[in-house]
Amino acid sequence: MFTALVLTAGASPGVSQAADPAPVLEVADPFIELHTAPGRGYPVFHVIEKGEQVELLKRKTNWYKVKAVSGETGWTKATQLGRTLQPTGLPADLPEVTHGQYLESSWRVGFTAGMFEESPSFSLTAGYRPLTWLGAELEAGKIYNESVTSDYYGANLVIEPLHQWSLTPYVLAGYSQFSFDARQKVLLSELGDADGVTFGGGLGYYIGRNFLIRAEYRVYSVSSNSDSTGLSEWKIGLNTFF
Repeated sequence: MFTALVLTAGASPGVSQAADPAPVLEVADPFIELHTAPGRGYPVFHVIEKGEQVELLKRKTNWYKVKAVSGETGWTKATQLGRTLQPTGLPADLPEVTHGQYLESSWRVGFTAGMFEESPSFSLTAGYRPLTWLGAELEAGKIYNESVTSDYYGANLVIEPLHQWSLTPYVLAGYSQFSFDARQKVLLSELGDADGVTFGGGLGYYIGRNFLIRAEYRVYSVSSNSDSTGLSEWKIGLNTFF
């Protein structure tokens, strides 16, 4: 069901800042639904009916947090507010997802492709960032060499301290576990299962909406039995955050 709102206060319909009053909207269509969290899977716990006012509190990716006059606070999808109307009857100019929303996001998933030494590699990643500058990431990948495949898994801490540019540098450190196929001579024929310590760094570039490109270089110190060796990998990938 389409929902239309009428902007009744606030010079700009953007997300409220600390020093600015929250924009106030008036529901013009039958109702809007409030979810307990920003996502379709979260239950609807309250309905704001036509004629009631809501405050626009914050935005997280494609969801807005709003507050009803009765005090209930919940999340509604941005596409609903995208149909907000100004008093003139024109659609309100609600803010788009920006680099700032990326920095405020908690979860991120993505995939990468690159070269592990001289062999193509692919991996899937999932990360959680409790702080703006610090996150944790899990990874599962495969290393290909003709018809031979090796696997690796890793857990990394990602430090991303500089946020003033769309191109964001980061460093990482973590632990990896490898299962090398002995036929993959391009790596190390002596290694089977091996553990490794990971260090790396890269750049993340926010390309719009909920997407981010990451380019990264890593070095691994891999140990198996009494042997250890250094391996390297570069990769580039696409991530989405929410």
